Amino acid sequence: MENLLMNFSDGLAEVIGHVARSVVRVEDRSRLTATGMIWNPDGVIVTTSHGVERDEDLAIEIENGTTYPATLIGRDPDTDIAVLKIEATGLPAITRADAEKVKVGQLALALGRPGTSGLQATIGIVSARIDSQNGGREEYLLYTDAVLYPGFSGGPLLNMSGEVVGMNNLIYGRGKGVAIGAPILSHVVGALLQHGTVSRGYLGVRTQLVELPSALVASLSLPTNVALLLVGIEANGPADKSGLLPGDAVTGINGQAVSDVETLRNLLRNLLAGQVAQIDLLRGGTKLTVSVTLGSGG
Repeated sequence: MENLLMNFSDGLAEVIGHVARSVVRVEDRSRLTATGMIWNPDGVIVTTSHGVERDEDLAIEIENGTTYPATLIGRDPDTDIAVLKIEATGLPAITRADAEKVKVGQLALALGRPGTSGLQATIGIVSARIDSQNGGREEYLLYTDAVLYPGFSGGPLLNMSGEVVGMNNLIYGRGKGVAIGAPILSHVVGALLQHGTVSRGYLGVRTQLVELPSALVASLSLPTNVALLLVGIEANGPADKSGLLPGDAVTGINGQAVSDVETLRNLLRNLLAGQVAQIDLLRGGTKLTVSVTLGSGG
């Protein structure tokens, strides 16, 4: 048993030591330092937006103690993600995990490089994963009982292979261990690198809330007794190009029930321009699911 525990402990230390090279300290001269991750070898750094209060006078300290001035490429307050750039190449970048590998009950390591105390690490389990929230800003969150100390925001949450499954976030958790999942992290970082900003999903429709006949709800096993009737469709907009028609009644997006206009807005807000949304709808009393490539809603 002792050998088993020692092997496990040594394995953890090896994983942490390997990923430590990709964990940096973020300084913005105005607050306690935050943590960041080396996203690619060419000096792209990803951290939380709340950890970078200023747009200028930013600096990144890498593992060997070298400090580089950093430029803010862009930030997305809705998902609390910021992208910085330093003039360096050949940096050891993180490895991102396949989202499907993340399961409740798996062990997770949280890393941070706060202040001048060097690398810190805690361990816990993935206690929950939330793939979508109707009324929230987050599309994908991971909850863990790993302790997140001050300054851990922006650091990686790892699986036991040393792959990044999410980015630690102390603001979302309000004292609990929460990480922004790798899927939304990748989408937002990609948008910020390409455009410097994030455009939310846009359908190009006008809707009206309608109540559905109880017999129809029962016969089709619908999740709600209301739908959003499409009363107008923007010509050549995303909905029009995908074949949605006036008179279609939208009941859900990506498996999430749509109960009112605000829910529709929130669901679209959690999606980015260019992503494909599965629109559940009724047409002539028949259930359909239509794939729509979302446009830019700003």
